[in-house]
Amino acid sequence: MPHVFISKLLWAAIFTSTILFHPVILTQTLANTTPKIATEFERILIAGNGPERHLLEILAAEFEQKHPKISVDFFWHPNAKPIRTVELHEADIGVTGEVVSALRSVPIARDGIAILTNFSNPVKEMTTQQVAEVFSGKIRYWSDVYEEAPQTKIVLINRTPNQNIRQGLEQILNIPHGIPRSAIQAESEGQAIKLVSGKLDAVTFVSMTPALRAKEDGVAINLLFIDKIEPEVQTVLDKRYPLQRPVVLVTQTNPTSQVQLFEQFILSPTGQALIKKAKFYPLNNPLD
Repeated sequence: MPHVFISKLLWAAIFTSTILFHPVILTQTLANTTPKIATEFERILIAGNGPERHLLEILAAEFEQKHPKISVDFFWHPNAKPIRTVELHEADIGVTGEVVSALRSVPIARDGIAILTNFSNPVKEMTTQQVAEVFSGKIRYWSDVYEEAPQTKIVLINRTPNQNIRQGLEQILNIPHGIPRSAIQAESEGQAIKLVSGKLDAVTFVSMTPALRAKEDGVAINLLFIDKIEPEVQTVLDKRYPLQRPVVLVTQTNPTSQVQLFEQFILSPTGQALIKKAKFYPLNNPLD
C-alpha cells in the first residue's frame, strides 16, 4: 500500500513550486527494499488535481510490480497546477484534460462529464446546445430550458480554473469566454455534488464515476440525459454519450526513459484494461 514519504529533494521541489503555501498530499509507493539501497530506485513524480488520482494510483501500483526498480510518487492537491509544475521541471508528468502545445502530450483515457441538477428539479434532459447556453450564461432561467420548470434563476456551480474537468467542458461546449465569474466554485467532485443536492435551482458538472456513485448512494441529484443519451458507463464506453474529455499526460519534450516506459505500459492492453477497472474509459472501444 502507498505510504506518505517526503525526501529532501522533494521538499526542495515543493518549497519552490507555485503552490508553496497549500497543503500537499505526497504519496509514494515503494517496492520492498531497505533504506540502505533506496537511492538505487528511479522515480517518477506525477502532479495532478482532479478525480484521476485513483486511476493513476492503480496504474502505478501495477507498473511498480513489473518494474521494481522504478517508484512512482504523487504530488496531488485541488490547487495544484500540473502543467506549470512540469514546465518548471518540478514534476515528470502532469495529468490534465487538454493537449498542451508547448509540452509532449499523450492521451491515455477518456472520462464522461455528467451534468447534475437537484433531484426536485423537473428538468431531466438537455441538448448539448442548451448545456452550452446554460454554462455560458446565455440561458439564465430554468423555464427557458423546460417550459414546465419554475421561472427561477439558474444557479451555476463551476469548478476552480485549474481543474481538468472545467477545461474539458469549456472546450467541448466551445464557450469562448468561459463560464461566468459569478458562478459558485467547487474545489472537488464531492463538494460540487453536495452543493447541487442542497440547492433546488443549481446545476453543476462532475466526472461520471463519482456522479453515478452518488446517485447509487441515494444522494438527491439528477444526472441529465444529454441529446437523449442516458449518462451511464456503457454510453461513455461506446462513445454515444456526447460530453467526454480526454485524460492527458504532459511531459517535457524529451522525457526520461522511465516516463516513456510508464506511458507504454498505460497504453498497452494491460494498462487499458486497468483503466476500465478504475472506472475510467479506455481510449478505444470497450475491452472484453
